[in-house]
Amino acid sequence: MKRIFYLLSLSAVLATPACKTAKPTSGTNEKPNITGSTNLPQSYYDNARQTVAPASGLAVATDPEYGVTQQKPICVGGKTDSGARNQQRYLNALRGPGGEEISYRRRGSCCAFKTPNGIIGGMGMLDVYEVSWAGSAKPMLLYLNFYDDGPLLAPVGLTLAQP
Repeated sequence: MKRIFYLLSLSAVLATPACKTAKPTSGTNEKPNITGSTNLPQSYYDNARQTVAPASGLAVATDPEYGVTQQKPICVGGKTDSGARNQQRYLNALRGPGGEEISYRRRGSCCAFKTPNGIIGGMGMLDVYEVSWAGSAKPMLLYLNFYDDGPLLAPVGLTLAQP
């Protein structure tokens, strides 16, 4: 059973792109299987919102798929040494559509992909974060790649914290 799971995972790795490492596969808008939730308490994320300085120099995306699909993830860079902190800095710079403070939580990982910056044989996984704000009808899912660098943009519909 593990061998079948491994083979399926490997085929997904070879077929799933991220950032500038590969071109998106056309017609793959289906929701990915999110696995491996960290189950950290919300207080962990709330503490990060209060103690980690937000990233600066961001702009708002014009592509409605940026950050909200696995084919166009947000590339925060940093790998295992500063990748999690870069994710927090990025998320702390985001605000709701009317400037509302957001709340975020890591839902898990998905969407294996090949990258020269990967850790095990040049492979990486996207982290999926759930983002909400006061008055949001439902949480927004954001796909973050902490292996590769790329332009940091707020997804369409979100705004940025004011310095």
